[in-house]
Formats: sequence, structure tokens, C-alpha cells
Amino acid sequence: MATLQRMLVIELPIIQAPMAVVQDRALGIAVSNAGGLGSLPCAMLTADTLQLAAPRPC
Repeated sequence: MATLQRMLVIELPIIQAPMAVVQDRALGIAVSNAGGLGSLPCAMLTADTLQLAAPRPC
């Protein structure tokens, strides 16, 4: 697992799954800030909506 952590540049071996409808960017940011790999549910978003949801890297 240490290799995966190095590859993803994360402190903890936690990968948060994207959850459409019930998650916004706050959860992904919180997981990332805690040392895991956060994510955004993007499958149902258009490119314009995605840019509004994540206008810059966190």
C-alpha cells in the first residue's frame, strides 16, 4: 500500500468514492485535506458545470 500512497501522493490509504447527488466539492476537499484522495462526482456534469464546481485546484 505504501507504493500506492506514493503514486497518488497521499498520506493515508483512503480513496473517497464519488457519490453523485449526495456530495458536493466540500467532501472531496475535506478528504484531501485530511490526507486521503478526495474526488468529485463528475459523470452527470457538463464541462461548464464541472468548471463551476471546481474552478481551481484545491
